Amino acid sequence: MDERRRYGRRRTVRWFLGVAGLLAFVGMITWAGLAGRDLARAAAPQTSVEEWLMQTMKRLIAPSMEVLIPKFEPLRPPSEVLRLTLDQAMGLFLKQNLDLIMVNYGIDAAKGRQITARLFPNPPLAVNTLSAYTQGCTMDTCGAVAPTLSQLFEVAGKRGFRIRAAELDTLSTEARFEDAVRQLGFTLKETYFRVQQRRGHLTIDQDVLDSLVKLLPGTLDKPKQGGSELDRVRVGLLTVNSESLVLRDMQQLEEVSGDLRMLLRLSPDIEVDLQTDLTYYRPMIQPNLTRLLEYALENRPDIRALRFVLDKRKTELQLARAIRYPNVTAQLGYSVQGPRGPDNQQQWGLSLSAPLPVFDRNQGAIVEAEVAVKSAETDIEKTKVMIQNEVAVAYRKFLQSQKLVEATNGAIERASMLFRTAQQGYARNEIGILDLESTRRAYADTRESYLEAVFGYQQSVLNLERSSGRDVMF
Repeated sequence: MDERRRYGRRRTVRWFLGVAGLLAFVGMITWAGLAGRDLARAAAPQTSVEEWLMQTMKRLIAPSMEVLIPKFEPLRPPSEVLRLTLDQAMGLFLKQNLDLIMVNYGIDAAKGRQITARLFPNPPLAVNTLSAYTQGCTMDTCGAVAPTLSQLFEVAGKRGFRIRAAELDTLSTEARFEDAVRQLGFTLKETYFRVQQRRGHLTIDQDVLDSLVKLLPGTLDKPKQGGSELDRVRVGLLTVNSESLVLRDMQQLEEVSGDLRMLLRLSPDIEVDLQTDLTYYRPMIQPNLTRLLEYALENRPDIRALRFVLDKRKTELQLARAIRYPNVTAQLGYSVQGPRGPDNQQQWGLSLSAPLPVFDRNQGAIVEAEVAVKSAETDIEKTKVMIQNEVAVAYRKFLQSQKLVEATNGAIERASMLFRTAQQGYARNEIGILDLESTRRAYADTRESYLEAVFGYQQSVLNLERSSGRDVMF
């Protein structure tokens, strides 16, 4: 009997659990159906689709009438607009860039060391006196005053070697300054065209946003039936997404513009308007890799600086070998004594002295100078290998980027025509929102791909100029 009761209770509990699970499952299905029945209202549950689209139009219709340019609150009004071509920006960069100014100070310091190398050592002056006060021999009677003048004379051309080493150090510092101009000049030009690249992206996204904003009024006029409600939401979402792309482009444009102002040492209150466009130009004469390599190996500033360093190390080796020969010190003295001696009243003295090179003949410094020469020669060989590879890689990238631009050239007009046709077709209800979105994406991708290809081509030209150490004339 007890077993039957326990078995009955178990059946009752199982029945209740099954009913509860069934009710929960039905509730989930019902909730999902209610949530997905009206997708348009799910996007904005507080307002209707028409109100949401009207708010979007009010927010975007005024800015869409003009090109969006990043605006910021100036630190000190009024804000100034500085219009610069690429050549003008380069000239301003050479005058105001702080990194170049600091490198240029090194040239002045090297010239100071060159002046020091030309100077002779100062002659020491010594004055000796002689008297014996305990025996009545004072300065007036039998004292003596003997001034002595000494002068060190360097032999074996040591001074000439120091002067030559200082001159080579100055030439090396000047070559390093030219190399800094080469490196930082590439950074400036690349940043200049990167600003133009971001402006190009902003223009593309702004054009797409303007086109979608023009479609919004026609979308509101369509009847509320079938998929029209979903099409309204899709057009609104496309517009909002395009607006976010425009704002993101403005942020990136402001960032690279700040980098350009820092290179030019400009105040953040100054707005820079760049006049040199980012365009593709086909060279009339293709650059020759062999000639570029020959020029780079002979004239690039960094390898010229290393050659001057090698010459300096060789001069220092000659100086180290010349130091083995002792310098001569000449002394000239004159003695004035009292009337009672102790010697002749007036005497002249001349002496020469030199250290005996018995133990130290500068052996260690000579070995160190020889090692420095070998190290400088190895550094030159390393730089030659680096230059050859840099020029070869830059040349190949230039050819590839040129082919890429020419491959994408001509597609923009077709993409623009296709996008205009799609807008007209959507306005006449000839195509759907999915076709319009696909066409818009193809149009934007085509223009942005061409813009990136042109920017990559300009980068490859600048990189080829930087690696070869000369302007590539087309």
